[in-house]
Amino acid sequence: MSPIIVILVLLILFYGTRAIRRTVFSALDNVPGPPRKSIITGHLTQLHNPEGYPGAFQQELEQKYGQVVKLDGLFGDRQLFVFDPAALESILVKDRDTYGLPSWNTSLNTLILGKGILSTNGDDHRRYRKIMVPAFSTANLRGMIPLFYEVAQRTRDGLISPHVISTRQKVDMNAILCRTSLELIGQTGIGYSFDPMLPEQEHINHYAQALRRLMPAAFKLQLGFPFLPVLIKLFPTSFLQLMCNLIPLPALHNLRKVVDFLDATAAELVKERKAEMERGAQDLAEDRSDIMSILVKANTNAERGMHLTDQELVACTSMIIFAATDTTSSSMNRMFHVLAEHPEVQEKLRAEILATSELLDHDSLVALPYLDGVVREILRLYPPIAPVDYRQAAVDSVLPLSTPLTGVDGKVLDSILVPKGTTVYVGISAANHSTQIWGEDALDFKPERWTNGKAAGVTTKLCGVYGNTMTFIGGGRSCIGFKFAQLEMKVVACVLLRAFRFSATGIHVQWRNTGIMFTPHVDNRSELPVLVERL
Repeated sequence: MSPIIVILVLLILFYGTRAIRRTVFSALDNVPGPPRKSIITGHLTQLHNPEGYPGAFQQELEQKYGQVVKLDGLFGDRQLFVFDPAALESILVKDRDTYGLPSWNTSLNTLILGKGILSTNGDDHRRYRKIMVPAFSTANLRGMIPLFYEVAQRTRDGLISPHVISTRQKVDMNAILCRTSLELIGQTGIGYSFDPMLPEQEHINHYAQALRRLMPAAFKLQLGFPFLPVLIKLFPTSFLQLMCNLIPLPALHNLRKVVDFLDATAAELVKERKAEMERGAQDLAEDRSDIMSILVKANTNAERGMHLTDQELVACTSMIIFAATDTTSSSMNRMFHVLAEHPEVQEKLRAEILATSELLDHDSLVALPYLDGVVREILRLYPPIAPVDYRQAAVDSVLPLSTPLTGVDGKVLDSILVPKGTTVYVGISAANHSTQIWGEDALDFKPERWTNGKAAGVTTKLCGVYGNTMTFIGGGRSCIGFKFAQLEMKVVACVLLRAFRFSATGIHVQWRNTGIMFTPHVDNRSELPVLVERL
């Protein structure tokens, strides 16, 4: 009997038994939710539909049901879709150890990136975070601003100017901004240049090419094998790593090759940084402002019991590069797409930028009010990551509600009993778009709603770390690089808006989920056509 058949039989037995038990009775059955279309997959295909942003199904959940909605997973497994502020506070902050990452999620992240901050819960996660957070401190970010400007200017001079000589030209900003984001994380993340950033000379090394293939490879595998999360949940990571070479799935083998290459390269980079410090290259080490060097130094000076192993440092390095590249390119693509479609916003923003010096330090950059409002509004309306995050209840728990909901039995609920093992979807875009929180104009792009980092008229507090939004989550698992991402967007905007005017082409651009990120597409090609005019 082939390994695939054995695995499928085990899956059917395990989930079939659990489905029968949970179908008979669940404490979540009194929570309202939409009817499921499939007994086997429940609402999963609707929830994870790659088309559109955030998708008609999620908009239906936000508009027709309460801020906590019951969904069905595989074989009738009861799940929750949550964007109630009090419930989010409980899940992400007050009871964060109760609601950790699902086991399949941590195992998948371990397979792809190694054991690190994205693949652990509890004390292990806190240990990784304590070592990594200082690398993203304001003091370190101040030192990275010149690198941000250098890369942004190379984008201006090498990737856009040669294509825009005299008249307005159509330019694929996606191709340009993907190269920009990769070079940004190369320079600031590991102190390395991936790209000469010259027209028609995209000479990117093998590491960068593998990095670009990582997410598409993982997404292709997930689409082709939708029971992958179940498989990962059933077996330990070490067994799955062994099985990767035995299971006859080309998509799995392709992903494994990409991961192995990235891991080996990151290991070499960490080894080089450690060797610099060990051979007494103190001046060189002190001069380095890239995140990996800061991370290696922080680990060297960590208190007893907090040190990361070389393998863990490799995982942390891979995570930083992986997490920062696609999120930054997605956000910058969205920013220039929105500015092209809102010329009045673009002109007002350009006027603010032109009234300042060409090179701004950290504090001056942060102090530009309209630029800050534009970035905050883009990140609120269009979070770069997928519109939900995952959590799983480790024990039976009670979830409080800020807005009571009416149960299926007609009774008003001000809290919900969440059984152990329940998958919880943190509704990132749902919270960011909620009319109960943001008002009737919640879906309108209005940078003017922001003043000094706060949105006018918003009285409901969300637990997110950035501007009362859930874009970067909140609590102990919030994104450690959220300030880094904003500064990248602001510097690139300042440099490019001084030199060019961006206008809409009239070509329909569809934003599609290509893994955990949203990217612009035209006729199934990854592309963002924008008319660019030299100023």
